[in-house]
Amino acid sequence: MTSADRDRADRVEVGRVIKPHGLRGEVVILVASDVDDRFAVGVEVWVDGVASTIATSRPHQGRPLVRFAHVPDRTAAELLRGALIEAAPVDAVELDTYLASELVGVRVLDVDGVLLGAVTGLVEMPAVAGYDLLEVASPDGRSWLLPAADELVEAVEDADGLHLVVTELPDGLLDISSAPAVEHER
Repeated sequence: MTSADRDRADRVEVGRVIKPHGLRGEVVILVASDVDDRFAVGVEVWVDGVASTIATSRPHQGRPLVRFAHVPDRTAAELLRGALIEAAPVDAVELDTYLASELVGVRVLDVDGVLLGAVTGLVEMPAVAGYDLLEVASPDGRSWLLPAADELVEAVEDADGLHLVVTELPDGLLDISSAPAVEHER
């Protein structure tokens, strides 16, 4: 393994360049990271393997518009279309958050400690939603979706391990049996 390969192993994907924007070298970013401030001014990233610093950053239509220090104009920005953006990994413990892979298998309880099920997967929502959905298998084998919103779900770690507590169960969320059957016309 070369030193360049080792250096790259110490980085994680945080986004991709979608397209250039304007004449000053800004690009539209497709974000692939839940870490806040990944695209803040002054942050060091690697754009297709080239180390660079974020010179400017601003929101635009739900996505960041970024200009990298090594990109002076639209012509240079055009060459970055589709470029991989990487950054140093962040310790998830410091983020007070959990990776989706850490939540699969975790028990879901209501505030009274009643088992509602276990997480079986994650459905990623667009960033504008503000949360993702957790797929939960109930004890009777049915699956349901739980919005992983801070105001609805709290991660708790105690002597029994990690579990999720549904602090506010939206009306009808678990009333699966009372939902009318829908017939599709053909």
